[in-house]
Amino acid sequence: MTSFPIRSVRQRRLCGIFYFSLVQALTTNGIQIGVESDFRPGHSFPHRSQYLHVYSIYIRNYNDYPVQLISRHWDITEADGSVKVVEGPGVIGVQPIIEPGGLHSYSSFCVLTFPIGRMSGYYSMKKVDSEEMFQVDIPAFQLVMPDLLN
Repeated sequence: MTSFPIRSVRQRRLCGIFYFSLVQALTTNGIQIGVESDFRPGHSFPHRSQYLHVYSIYIRNYNDYPVQLISRHWDITEADGSVKVVEGPGVIGVQPIIEPGGLHSYSSFCVLTFPIGRMSGYYSMKKVDSEEMFQVDIPAFQLVMPDLLN
């Protein structure tokens, strides 16, 4: 029941600018999260151990009540096994209210020190009417410099 804009079925290169990857999707507590990541070679600097990945998140509310995204928690795992935890209010400066059947999307980025990594996490949300808090899992997704793995 994925209803997110899927740009590609396989990873592919467009105009030498960036790469698209598969959309990962997961539904928790009536909220579906879709994630798509793109490697950006033009903004990456391997000689400085900087590999830039842009990711897009699609959040759809399948419940019959509005919800608000309150905070985020990310676990960013590098190829050497080190984990960086990122937490904070909302996403990209907002705490969106998502109406029943509504969709909220945003894009952000992650700079890795290795060409391979992984992100996973969760959002803390609340039901707008009752103020009841709940957690929504974000599907784990890979951050990989294309052509690195065959």
